[in-house]
Amino acid sequence: MTRSIARRTAALRWAGVAVGAVVGVIAARSGDLGVGLLVAAPLLGLCTLVGVLAGELTVRPPRGPTRTAAVEVRRIRDYLPRRLGGVVGVAGGVLLILLAATTTGDPDDMGRPGRALIRHCAAGLYESRGPWPGSFYTGGLAVVVLVGLLMACLALRAIVRRPRSGSTGDAAVDDVLRRRAAHVVTGAVGILVAIPLAGVSLTAANGLLGTSCAPTWWTVTGWVLLALAPAALAMGAWCAAAVLLPTDRADSPVRTR
Repeated sequence: MTRSIARRTAALRWAGVAVGAVVGVIAARSGDLGVGLLVAAPLLGLCTLVGVLAGELTVRPPRGPTRTAAVEVRRIRDYLPRRLGGVVGVAGGVLLILLAATTTGDPDDMGRPGRALIRHCAAGLYESRGPWPGSFYTGGLAVVVLVGLLMACLALRAIVRRPRSGSTGDAAVDDVLRRRAAHVVTGAVGILVAIPLAGVSLTAANGLLGTSCAPTWWTVTGWVLLALAPAALAMGAWCAAAVLLPTDRADSPVRTR
């Protein structure tokens, strides 16, 4: 029974990845001025999370004679991959801070709000740089990311709270399946975060470093954001591997009591 559950959940997970790839391609080819390209990867992660959640919700308690079960407390943190989970958590926090910090922007030359960064250099003299990751981009992106985080919480809750499958002897295998599913959820959240983080960092760095009369702290911040972009892309590759090739290895044993 445990093997059938593994096959079913894997099939639904891959279905989510496939649907997400199609949705991501459609999104990337639509939208004005790069908006679709910016949300393509988050939509892929979101669809993957839906697939994982659907797989976990299909698990039902085994039927048959009356069974006994061990008294145990399963917690989400017991199944999350520590290293990947920590990196994704930090990256998610950085993305939310960056979105909040860059949301306020100026209209561009076509009057579109939040697409330009304007620096007043002297009396009557100003310099405008764009595109800027302001409200023109961050509104829809923030919605997709927040919905994805909510889906991740629901998926992890379903993974932890779903009933044990099979006999008592299958408990270790069952825990491996839970850890694998939690690993995939973490990877999907990482994809949800990584590409927008790289894109927003590069766009903001271009605006800050390209302003000729920028103050020193703009320049320092710009270089930090420029260095952040390849780190975010590397994390995205790590997370993609976690989604496509989930490992059975756990960072730590499951703790029960």
